[in-house]
Amino acid sequence: MKRSSFQILLTFLLWFPFVLPIFSENREDIGERFVATKQFSYWIDRKSEVPVESVLNQGTFQKLNDEFANFGFLKGTLWLRLDPNDFPDSSKFPLLLIQAHNIDSVELYHKFDGESYIISKSGHEQPMFQREIPHRNFVFRLGHQKETILIAIKSDISLQFSLVFTNQRNLQREDYVTQWVYGLFFGSLGIIILYNLAIAFFVRDKSYFYYIGYVLFFGLGQLSLLGFWGYFFVPNSYYWKRVGIPVFFSICLFFFVLFTANFLKIKVRLPRTTRFYQLLGAFSIFNVCIALFGGISEASIGVSWLSVSICMTLFGILIWGLKKRIRSFYYISIAFFLLLLTCVIYGLLKFGILPSNSFLEEMLFPIASLADITLFAFALADRIQLLRQEKDLALAQVTSLRRERKISRDILMQSLPKTSPNVKNLQIQIYIQPMKDVGGDFYEYHSPNPFELGIVLCDVSGHGIPASLISAMGKVAFNTQKDSISSPKQVLEGMNRVLYGNCSPQYVTASYLYLNTSTKVWRFGRAGHPSAFLQRASGEIIKVHPKGKIIGVFPEIQIDETTFPVLPKDRILLLSDGVLECFDRKGNMFGDSGLIEFLKTNRELPNHLFKGKLIQELESFSNREIKDWEDDLTFIFLELV
Repeated sequence: MKRSSFQILLTFLLWFPFVLPIFSENREDIGERFVATKQFSYWIDRKSEVPVESVLNQGTFQKLNDEFANFGFLKGTLWLRLDPNDFPDSSKFPLLLIQAHNIDSVELYHKFDGESYIISKSGHEQPMFQREIPHRNFVFRLGHQKETILIAIKSDISLQFSLVFTNQRNLQREDYVTQWVYGLFFGSLGIIILYNLAIAFFVRDKSYFYYIGYVLFFGLGQLSLLGFWGYFFVPNSYYWKRVGIPVFFSICLFFFVLFTANFLKIKVRLPRTTRFYQLLGAFSIFNVCIALFGGISEASIGVSWLSVSICMTLFGILIWGLKKRIRSFYYISIAFFLLLLTCVIYGLLKFGILPSNSFLEEMLFPIASLADITLFAFALADRIQLLRQEKDLALAQVTSLRRERKISRDILMQSLPKTSPNVKNLQIQIYIQPMKDVGGDFYEYHSPNPFELGIVLCDVSGHGIPASLISAMGKVAFNTQKDSISSPKQVLEGMNRVLYGNCSPQYVTASYLYLNTSTKVWRFGRAGHPSAFLQRASGEIIKVHPKGKIIGVFPEIQIDETTFPVLPKDRILLLSDGVLECFDRKGNMFGDSGLIEFLKTNRELPNHLFKGKLIQELESFSNREIKDWEDDLTFIFLELV
């Protein structure tokens, strides 16, 4: 199987950092650079009060013991001294390179045919165009010095450096190699950002945007840490050179917290821990403010402590997730443990506890973080794959469920009476519209002779297949009560005895009507169902609402029944709650008032047009078609003639 271009890129990103030491080794062997850190001695003026003329007399200088000096967060001025007998061959090594990227002030003092010192300046305070040799490090031209040279260094940021004698040709060669290598590194970060940005706009997942923010500000932080930010982007801005590291890395930590919290769903899984974890993210933004308002040293220390605190908190979260065997924790855990190890080592380097060197200083975080970024990308890709699988599974389940519901609905609709009751001197309109796939409304009737009619209208709580099955049981329960057709009380109480214990946790509401067109008697009973409405020929509307509990919940229920004499042109309306609980766009309900107003307005409407007119009224009120409603809609309209 062929690999995708992105897979090839990720493979390259994983292997390319391990090639960097090769470039580093080759640079040491070309014979035109001499690491002279150990040739220098140092003294720290804690209060920065001693003038250069008195440094040699008052300072107690000590030899540097490492080729890469590490003074951590240093307060005061660091003085470096190089005696004439330690000078290298000036014809071979005319340049002194201070290999560090974040020093506020570097001043080189030397004497030439006189007693006063000549000063060469560099560092962030010095604009790039005013430096003797513009460079992302700090370079001084030597070769004519005959007496001891002194170097004064001040920095609010952790101070690590090496001192290298070299020449112009070698400096250019090294710049070419390092810029090519770092170009690949930062170009790879740019590709990762653009690639994931495109995915983010398609999937609309916040984790991708947080991940992009993390990678972007990590890249800007690395630009600052390696000196490229000051050299290429803000060469003449002292302020932005100084704030780059604490600001960019603080924002990077902020997005890292957002990314991991959202990706691992910590807020849902560990709500208490989330508050502390998000508080650390908030402190990262506070640390940005400290840096922007001049607290460079404090903010730089804050970055180190925040890194450790965030990593330790995430460590506990990941241990919990791994114990729970949550898949989304696996990639993050691998990346995190690598990042944790890196942060610990980096913190120890910054505080001077471990000896450092130029390769560790420059490449520790890029190597580890690039591996992390790649693993995070794999984690996001794995998450998308899981979401796709879950979506496919859910779609298959929905399709299967819809098929089952359609079958159930077909069974329910076919079980309804195929014809309307045929009773003398009575016109009937019946309408039933189940909710989308399967509803819980049903009706059944019994007419033992041309003049008598018993009809029940039921509504099963809930919807779907369970409601359909209980509807079928309700029809059976009604058929067992045919001998009691003239008594709504006996019919509904008998149905309850049959259904009790067979429909839990659901229940049934019902209304039952008995009508004799010969004796002109109408009896009505209800079990938790909406009222019936009797509209006289004169236009008077009576809301009929006898007492009665729901069916299927209690062993025995008491049903009241109401008897009314009826005359020709009287109308009776039975309905389910779907008619009354119709809502408009503002949340207003159709209700009894809307129905009564409709009956009054359409009193003279012919019986055969009533059904269509009521449906039209409900659709107009709700501004939706009936087929899109969330509830079943059923009503039975009777008119004596």
